[in-house]
Parts: sequence; structure tokens; C-alpha cells
Amino acid sequence: MDADYPAKGVKFACRNTKLPGVVSSPERYADLRNQAQKRVDATVLVGEIDGRLVGAITMYRWGTPGNEAWIHGGSGLRYLAVDPKFAGRGLSSFFIDEAKKLAFAWRASAICLRVRHGAIGVQKLYLRHGWKRDEDGDLDLRPEILLDGFSLLL
Repeated sequence: MDADYPAKGVKFACRNTKLPGVVSSPERYADLRNQAQKRVDATVLVGEIDGRLVGAITMYRWGTPGNEAWIHGGSGLRYLAVDPKFAGRGLSSFFIDEAKKLAFAWRASAICLRVRHGAIGVQKLYLRHGWKRDEDGDLDLRPEILLDGFSLLL
């Protein structure tokens, strides 16, 4: 299943190639596609190279709809995505650094995020950038999904 963005002619695959057998619900796909609501509730940082959309990350301020931060005053980081054709070029780190700058500008107390349980590579990415495993943020929605919490105190 692909998410179409006809205004830009861009398609992003919603399949999980790193965790074989992981299938997201129709509700999850609808949430991923709902860019209009994300832009109302959050700040969506988008990266382009030569006019091509190569990735995005979404940041939520404390108290806004969609912010899932469990630390008082925390920003919520969600939806980091990089086009697989641009993998390995440091774009994830660039997006994370920009998200940190935004949270500092908002004077957030922390940045909270969740990663699918078992997505070791993604977890290592955030650990390299200073996040700590935070079981207070774990979210168990099995049988669909189990998410591990991570927080970065600012």
C-alpha cells in the first residue's frame, strides 16, 4: 500500500522492509497519510534534494493534539521517514538534529518518542543521538503493536 501525495507527485511506501511480517492496520496507514491534520497540530519538517522530497519528521509541542510525550513539558517526535533511495547519507541524523533545535526553541523539557519493539536499528539511531530507553513511555497495543519509549531530557 502506498501513500499518494498527488500535489507533489510523490509516493512513499508504507511497507516495513526492516521487520518482515510486520503489517500495519488500515488506521495506522490513515494516520500516516493524514498530512493535513499533522500540519494543523504539529510542525512537519520536510527535506528536499534537487526538488525531490527525501524525508520528513514531525514535532509536537507540549499540550497539542497528537503529542504523545509522557514527560511534562515534553515535545513529541513522530513519523521520521527517509526515502530508502537516500538511506545511508545521514539524513536521519539531520532530521533529528533539526527536531532537537526546534524543541530547544520551544523550551521543551524533553523530547519523547516511541519505536516499534524489535526495531533495533531505529532504537540504536536514537540512542546515538542521546535518547535513553524510558519504560514509562512504553505503549502496548498488542496484538497490533508494542512500542518502546525513549526520552531525551533537554
